[in-house]
Amino acid sequence: MRLSATFRSAKIPRALPPKSGGGGGGGGSSSSTACRPEAAKGKAASGWCVYLIASSRIPRTYVGVTTDFPRRLRQHNGELKGGAKASSAGRPWNLACLVEGFVNRSEGS
Repeated sequence: MRLSATFRSAKIPRALPPKSGGGGGGGGSSSSTACRPEAAKGKAASGWCVYLIASSRIPRTYVGVTTDFPRRLRQHNGELKGGAKASSAGRPWNLACLVEGFVNRSEGS
């Protein structure tokens, strides 16, 4: 899928959390990679974000809301269990746009 130059400039570079390639591999979400970087433990402290991902294989996009985008992207790409069935056909997915700072899920929807 080709994105316009304007849309491409809106992309936010994000480093995804490292895959647990070692032994113990906890698999839990990392609070340092939540939508709000300074997020502490618990739902009340984590902010919500709305994301737009684009398939790198077919001309398809997907919009969702989450409190932990890096984990959610890994779910969409099949690296972690979970994720939306509607997005399985477009794997692999890439971040196109991320809007952060919503207080709750309803505000982000």
